[in-house]
Amino acid sequence: MKERIKPYKCVLSYLGIGLAFLLLLSLHEREESYLWNPWCINLITTLLYVLFVWLTARLAKTDHTVPGIWLTGLYILFFCPGADKFLLGDEEGLMELASECIVPFFMGQYTRIRRKDFHYWYFLMLLMGIFCSYTHNGVTIPLCITFLWLSFRHLKGFFRMACWPMVIGFAIGTMLSILYRDPIESTGDAFLPATLSYLSGNTITILRTLWDTKVFVLTVTVTGYLLYGKKGRQMLLRITRRHYALSLCAIVSLITVPLAPLGIDNAVHGVCFFSMYWLLFLTKYMAERYWHKRI
Repeated sequence: MKERIKPYKCVLSYLGIGLAFLLLLSLHEREESYLWNPWCINLITTLLYVLFVWLTARLAKTDHTVPGIWLTGLYILFFCPGADKFLLGDEEGLMELASECIVPFFMGQYTRIRRKDFHYWYFLMLLMGIFCSYTHNGVTIPLCITFLWLSFRHLKGFFRMACWPMVIGFAIGTMLSILYRDPIESTGDAFLPATLSYLSGNTITILRTLWDTKVFVLTVTVTGYLLYGKKGRQMLLRITRRHYALSLCAIVSLITVPLAPLGIDNAVHGVCFFSMYWLLFLTKYMAERYWHKRI
């Protein structure tokens, strides 16, 4: 059994990450005036970033060591889509972080405590589901479809599960995102592209854009490398089973690329977001296997 990190080291690690991120925000020059006090925005953004790192580290099981926590924080800054907005220190970056924090939180609820009864927390979870789906662009539809499918698999005991308010919230938020999407960025008609040629052209455009993103290229490269060997395929299967919900989200985000009901940029954002988590899982498992070999 792995030795857990001591509590005070864990607290110091997240405190160090928060102070480093706050310093980066403080050094950033602002050219515009904002609705809130800049220091208030910086502090809230820093707290949300630390929360995002904590949730991601818990989900990926990289919170067992101090280097694992710090590397997770750096990994998010380098590979998370929209991470450039985090350091702007404005309302847009704050909202981006707030909506992204909810994704690993909901995944954790489904994988760890999906059969606990939250009683009076249901309404709050419903509102958070709506907020996450409506504000999180390309992550909305894959997340909603995934949760609907997972709920269908447990249809008999659905209302005994803690995730049912999330599912309903995701569905409502997704409908709002589609109904009130930006017509300038949206592609196609109301829901589906009009012709097959338009659909194929849309797909090619998105795939070309994805190929210019570092996280998608690295994800495809590492996954292809692991598929080549038997042990690699076993590792991929183990990761898929352990992180079934997020793996399914990544697959759905790719499947919905041709439709892109929320626009090309949002479709690319969704694929890259779930690719970030998949690449993190792959990197962690490969590092553990290499470390065991060295020992």
